Amino acid sequence: MKEELQLGYLVIGSTDPDAWDPFMRETLGLVPGPNDDGTRSYRMDAWQVRLQVQPAAYDDVAAVGIVAGTPTVFAETVDRLKDAGVALEHGDKALCATRRVADLVAFTAPGGVRVELAHSPRQAREPFNSPLVPGGFLTGTQGLGHAVLMVDDLDAARALWLDTLGFELSDSSFHETPSGESRALFLHCNRRHHSIALVQRPIRSDHPKKLLHFMIQANLMDPVGMAFDRALDAGLDIPRSLGRHPNDRMFSFYARTPAGFDYEFGWGAVEVGDNWQVAEYDHISAWGHRSLI
Repeated sequence: MKEELQLGYLVIGSTDPDAWDPFMRETLGLVPGPNDDGTRSYRMDAWQVRLQVQPAAYDDVAAVGIVAGTPTVFAETVDRLKDAGVALEHGDKALCATRRVADLVAFTAPGGVRVELAHSPRQAREPFNSPLVPGGFLTGTQGLGHAVLMVDDLDAARALWLDTLGFELSDSSFHETPSGESRALFLHCNRRHHSIALVQRPIRSDHPKKLLHFMIQANLMDPVGMAFDRALDAGLDIPRSLGRHPNDRMFSFYARTPAGFDYEFGWGAVEVGDNWQVAEYDHISAWGHRSLI
């Protein structure tokens, strides 16, 4: 099992960054990291940056940070992107300093999502400790969790993420939604069941977002229930209550972020091994995940 890449960080653009600070700290249980010119960082492990919120004219994902395990893997991945004809933008010193990485290149993936490929993230001096999340989060080589991206051309997105970046298919799903037909691919680049999922379906007028949701995973089960209570106490919309997925077996719930897309808080997902068998699913929940909106 290769573990050369991970979903290292997410950057969120916000018209109201102040609204994110209590959400990140008091609802998710993250710890504040460094701030740079209005860009706020949040920690969930030893890294200085796992999630960032930066001022923007929109409320959506600003960048998906894919972090290579070594400078060599970074260089090899950059070469594959160039060979595939992907237009690359080299991150300057200021951007690398804000992201707390040694180097990065950026490009636009199918669906209009900015992807930043980076390496050598900076480590924090202080150990991570969140009193709201006993046991902490499952990160390490598995990255911060996963991100589910909306795309309008699933085949083009698949070619970029699998053929060029080197992700592998975990499984897929196909089902009908109130908005129409939904097709999804779940992709891994390490032992996490999926670090990136690609979803193609009619975009609802009330949710024209590039990011459908992001997921963070606790190391223990009880913090999921504790986080669910905090979401209820905060009066957040709960589009999916506690439940379990059939593919990654994640026990989780979904609630709405200040940006209008969702976050998933979970525990207990299966991990991809060398003998993983790809499957297709026609449903997204084994049980639960009922809307409370």
